[in-house]
Parts: sequence; C-alpha cells; structure tokens
Amino acid sequence: MRFRVMEKLEEISEALRNAGSGESAEKHLARCAKIAALAFIASWLLWNLFSEDFFGGMLFSLACSITAFFFLLYRPKLLLRKKASQVEKHLPFALMQLSVELNIGVPFDRALERVANSDYGELSKVLGKALKHCTKSGLSIPEALREAGRESGSKQFRRSAAQITAIYSHGTVKNPGEIIRRIALEQLSRQKSEAKEFSGKIAVVSLAFIAVSAIMPALFQAFTIVGSSFIEMPLTGIEVLLVIAVLFPLADAAMLLYIKSITPEFLKG
Repeated sequence: MRFRVMEKLEEISEALRNAGSGESAEKHLARCAKIAALAFIASWLLWNLFSEDFFGGMLFSLACSITAFFFLLYRPKLLLRKKASQVEKHLPFALMQLSVELNIGVPFDRALERVANSDYGELSKVLGKALKHCTKSGLSIPEALREAGRESGSKQFRRSAAQITAIYSHGTVKNPGEIIRRIALEQLSRQKSEAKEFSGKIAVVSLAFIAVSAIMPALFQAFTIVGSSFIEMPLTGIEVLLVIAVLFPLADAAMLLYIKSITPEFLKG
C-alpha cells in the first residue's frame, strides 16, 4: 500500500515538473486538501440557504469536497495528457517536413531547427525549448530530443524521438529522410484508426445527447403538467423548476464535456 502511494506521488511529481510547475507533490497535496476544505464549507453554507436537512447537507458537502480534491490532485496529469495530445496532433506533419528537409540535403540539426520554428503548435514549442537548452548547455542533439520527449509527456513523441536519435547517431544510414517518412506514415495511420474508432463512439453518444437534451425534458414536463391534474406529485413547484432550469442543463453540459474529452485532438481543428 505504501509503495502504491509513493508511486502515485512520483507520478504527480513528474506531471508537475513536465507541466512547468516548481511545486513538489507534497505541497500540491496540501494545497488540494486546503481547497477541498474550503469547498466543503462553501457547499455546506450554500445547502443551508435552501434546506435544513442536516444529513443531506453533509452528503452534498462531502461530495463537493471530494470532487474538488481529486480534480485538483490529478489536474497536472490531465494538463500533461492534453499537452501530449496537442504534440501528437502535429507529429506526422512535423516528421514529414523533417523527412523532406533531409532528402534535399539539409543537415540534421538545421532540419530540426526548421521544424521547431514552424507552426506545429505545442510540438514546435517543446522541440524549440529543448534545442535552445541544448545550445546553451552544450548538450548533443540526442540529449535534446530525449529532453523534449520527457517534457512532452507523449509516448508517441518519445518513440519517434528515439527513432530519430538512432538515425542521427548512425550517420552512415542511407536515405534517413525515407526512414523518417515511414515513421510519419505510421503516425498518420494511427490517427486514421483513432478517427474511425471515434466515429463509432460518437454515433452512440449523439443519440444519448438527444435523449438527455430533448426527449427526457419534454417527457418530464409533460408528466408534471398532465400528471399533476389527477395524481399527487412528489415534487414541489420549486423542485420542478430546479430540475428543468438546473439539472437538465447540467446534464447537457456534462454530455458536451464528455464528447469534447473523447474527441481526438487532431479532429478539433
């Protein structure tokens, strides 16, 4: 158990470092606990404005506090995962440019600098930062690529960087541009597979979104209007209003956020 906790703390520390934060895992954990305590107090006060149910208020406040704690605790990992997906979004095209540069005889280090200076979003930033650090510290190109791979948080980028390092280290390799072109085509093939998988998921999720955003609110309102005329409703007028004005819009927002979260970064434009 203790080993598992230490492993989680190490993962959070690595995510904090790669996200550019100088905060340690212990300080991050303490800050999350403080904000969770504030969330508990705020949600408890908010609950007491509308209800006198003590146990309901405790459950609501605990739920808000736990949600806030774990969201903040794993936020660095979520940010790093988003950064990795933004790097992978442009990876095939950056590799293709590197391939073209090498095929026309541009030196390897100069070709990498041109990729870093191109408009490849987060990938250009990560690679450019590593190359600048390489120049200032006197590091080699392979060390700069390894540093860029660590900072990106992307397994695909680290793998490609390792392959590029191997090609760079063996200067006698014939047609290095063609080898890198094949790596780029592999990355494009992977993105096509992810797009196909996403299209299958989005068809089901879209039906669920239509049900949550249109069908369920319409049925609920029909039930409250028609059903209240001949049966006793368990909900008060204020509760019905809260369901229609708050609960259903929150469910719609949650569905949209879920759709956004499963959408591959390269399909977001």
